[in-house]
Amino acid sequence: MKKTLISALVLTGMSCTVIAAEQDAFKVKPYLQNPTSNSMTIMWLTTDNKPGELKVSGDGFTKSFTSQPELASGLEYFPTEVEKYFKDKDLAKTPYIHHVQISNLKPGTQYQYTVEQSNQQYDAQFNTVPNKDGEVRFVVYSDSETEPESTGKTRRWSEPYGDFDRQYLVDQTVGYQENIRVMFERQPDFIAIAGDLVESGNEQRDWDEFWRHNAGEFNNIASFVPLFPAIGNHENYPGPDGGLAEYDTELALQAIARYKTYFDVPDNGSSNTAYKDRYYRVDYGPITYITIDTSDGKPNKTDKDTNWRLEGVNAPDFNPGSEQYKWLEKQLADAQKNSQFTFVQFHHIPYSVGPHGFPTGNNGFENGEDNQSGVPVRVLTPLFEKYGVDAVFAGHDEMYEHSVVDGIHFYDAGIGGDGLRGPYFGKDGKYDVDMDNPYQTYLAHLDAPEVWQGKQLVSGGKHYGHLEVNVFQNEQGEWTTEISPVYVFPIMDKSGNVTDWERRVYDDVVTLKAK
Repeated sequence: MKKTLISALVLTGMSCTVIAAEQDAFKVKPYLQNPTSNSMTIMWLTTDNKPGELKVSGDGFTKSFTSQPELASGLEYFPTEVEKYFKDKDLAKTPYIHHVQISNLKPGTQYQYTVEQSNQQYDAQFNTVPNKDGEVRFVVYSDSETEPESTGKTRRWSEPYGDFDRQYLVDQTVGYQENIRVMFERQPDFIAIAGDLVESGNEQRDWDEFWRHNAGEFNNIASFVPLFPAIGNHENYPGPDGGLAEYDTELALQAIARYKTYFDVPDNGSSNTAYKDRYYRVDYGPITYITIDTSDGKPNKTDKDTNWRLEGVNAPDFNPGSEQYKWLEKQLADAQKNSQFTFVQFHHIPYSVGPHGFPTGNNGFENGEDNQSGVPVRVLTPLFEKYGVDAVFAGHDEMYEHSVVDGIHFYDAGIGGDGLRGPYFGKDGKYDVDMDNPYQTYLAHLDAPEVWQGKQLVSGGKHYGHLEVNVFQNEQGEWTTEISPVYVFPIMDKSGNVTDWERRVYDDVVTLKAK
């Protein structure tokens, strides 16, 4: 698949020119949202309420805009955070958000843009959505679960048929950084994140950490590539510094308000304002990409519920008869007629050997139950089959697992930057429960065996990564999708030190043809 080269400026991430030596004007650097064939939305956050100047040019188009900053009241730091982490209270001020939509653009066209904000100039570029005959490359991952505490904190890296509590080779910050670096080098058209972007949705510091990776000091990928997020259970989770180390209705609403403040997604047409921005559809060239919210099935604490610990929150139900279900069916029917491929994204993987693959219940893993199970989402599989969905992307179990159910490919791509789990049941499962995932076709834990030479890992294993999806017409003119499970492999010296990183692909590449 051919891709237009992005300048070296992009790949190094150096795109901000400081005109006068002073504190960085950007709380979050400019990032892209809600792309269409003739428009793009650019957003950024600042510590003051000064307007910014945006200039956009490309293919005969030149236009300037003045932003109208608004106080981002949903991003106020929780009092506990301010008390514990901010000696200088000025650093915990609520930021201002800038939101500019550029219209009257051409499809499949690259544009340059510059944001001038408080004596600083920031340069980047974007591509509009191509026409239906255009090629598309996108990447998908889940479970980055950012938090400042990720730095210096490694995650369990269970050894196949060995030490369940073995720790990974680097901390979560480095793992997520390297994963994003590899994504950026591949120059995708958009990035989809299937939930659990942050560790605690109501801890503002965790959102600050997410943007440090995506539009900040670690990387600025979101300045060039739009993000398509989904809501996970952690977006509803307050966290101890966000008010409570347990789910809570009022605090979950505050957490979702943070999520909604950052992202501008297509309108789903719901008359219920609480459902706005929680599920949406994007038509991107020859494909339809649908994101739904599976964070809280109804009725609560039944076999239809994905989170028994969350109740009373304004999350849309996904079960048959619900508003979201009816909306989803309508979108799938239309996409089947008008798109070459249809993809669906949500957080709770329905088929898995991870902890959330247990049936729903509150009696613990030892008894084969989980109170945050993805199993209730299986109710959507007949709908996906009926309308020819090609692949479903999810996370939640923080592993790379691929299942095929009724011809539909289900992926757990929860290897963004947090956990690297092994199975909780089935072969080499932690718990001795008579269960397995009969639909599983690939599990990195077992199907990519580690090969060591002394202290040096030379191949295989579970690592941070993502799915890369390429949609194109082959030499015969057939519309084709190629799904590649990418992992970022740590190159080690003979002493076991990580010295570099390399993009590798698990032996589980899938090629689909348009139906």
